[in-house]
Amino acid sequence: MAKQSKPQLNGGQLTQHARLTGCRSALSRVALTRTALFLSTALLITILGSASDAYAQNLIKRPGAHNHYKFEVEPQFAVSWAGSAHHYHGDYYGSGFGPGVRFSIPFMHNGPITTLNNNIGITFGINTFFYSDRNGYNPVTFTLPVAFQWNFYFTDIISVLGEVGFSTSWAVTRDFVDFYVDPVFQGGGRFQFGKVGVLVRVGYPMISVGANFQF
Repeated sequence: MAKQSKPQLNGGQLTQHARLTGCRSALSRVALTRTALFLSTALLITILGSASDAYAQNLIKRPGAHNHYKFEVEPQFAVSWAGSAHHYHGDYYGSGFGPGVRFSIPFMHNGPITTLNNNIGITFGINTFFYSDRNGYNPVTFTLPVAFQWNFYFTDIISVLGEVGFSTSWAVTRDFVDFYVDPVFQGGGRFQFGKVGVLVRVGYPMISVGANFQF
């Protein structure tokens, strides 16, 4: 029997095939980012909704009725879904995923609203995000967020936070290194058990889930 030859792709067909492969990869990253955002938001809503209204109102009006920690360490996993670091030399590379760590230091244990159970501090850290793209650059981004953190404590377990600040990013590829600055707007919640808990953040330019340890 005569051997059947495999069909050969010409240059145009190869280009079209590469574009289709890149599109499928981009769509997969978008779907994964949306899933991560949905799961993080659902977890945050579940955490905040688990406290009874009566007990929550009782504790929020008791200034200082929360852990008085000197600093907090939070190893985390994050998804970078927005910001300048997604655009390298005019190309869009989708979402990045990777580990990180946050450090938070409260500098006011009771306030700034003295009639509520709240505190305020500064949070900073580093995140490493890994990207993939059809051009083979596969950039790695090192992001350093710095923000003010305002916490409101509703129960011994449940607290919510808001963060406003900025982040600096260095995007490293095989051919170049770029530098970016982005604003940071995030909200989140803690599910605290003594000095150990879970912390979820959603916002711009990243979402994250981590374990927090208070000292």
